[in-house]
Amino acid sequence: MIIIASSNGMVGIRAGWEILRAGGSALDAVEAATRLVEDNPEDHSVGYGGYPNLLGQVELDASIMDGTTLRAGAVGALVGYRYAISVARRVMEELPHAFLVGAGAARFAAEIGMQAENLLTPEAEATWRAGLEGRDLVGWAGVSDLVATLLKRSASITQDPEHVTGTVNFIAQDQAGRIASAVSTSGWAWKYPGRLGDSPVIGAGNYADDRYGAAACTGWGEAAIRAGTARSVV
Repeated sequence: MIIIASSNGMVGIRAGWEILRAGGSALDAVEAATRLVEDNPEDHSVGYGGYPNLLGQVELDASIMDGTTLRAGAVGALVGYRYAISVARRVMEELPHAFLVGAGAARFAAEIGMQAENLLTPEAEATWRAGLEGRDLVGWAGVSDLVATLLKRSASITQDPEHVTGTVNFIAQDQAGRIASAVSTSGWAWKYPGRLGDSPVIGAGNYADDRYGAAACTGWGEAAIRAGTARSVV
């Protein structure tokens, strides 16, 4: 048995390991480990305390995959619910779908009893406002103004690893040899509202297959989507 993670996953990796050591499933291990990172307000790339989009909303993406059955669940642009990975798992286990986004994902989270909350911490909000360089959202002219600001922010974001390569990844194999993978992120800081990266896209940012292994990505999500990186690696 084994569990591995991206560097910011150290917060949760011990909890995942304890589940595996007790005979628990790889799916349980990666979900539990991911939730601990989603709880961490000091990680501004995942869950509570994640950096918001251009309009100041924290939008979360997550996916989980069962390498035994090849079943997967994902959510994208989820607003108001901290444990995106758990919502993704419930999508996999309870719906005939693999992917929910936006209002639909939030509705499903509410229906399964998840607690709604404001995920924007004072620290993340301060960074967001500083990045807008004093611009007043209320006074913005419209879509073209928002796009111009996005393009300006994107030029600097790509030079800052914390704003591009956050995303937590976990991959585990349990005592029965079953493999599972989980990915969770709040995505780019100052992203355009509704933007999805590779993290919730099965085959791009996350893929697991007991026969071969698993892969999960961090970095420039658009590139991973174009290349189908995770499945290509596996």
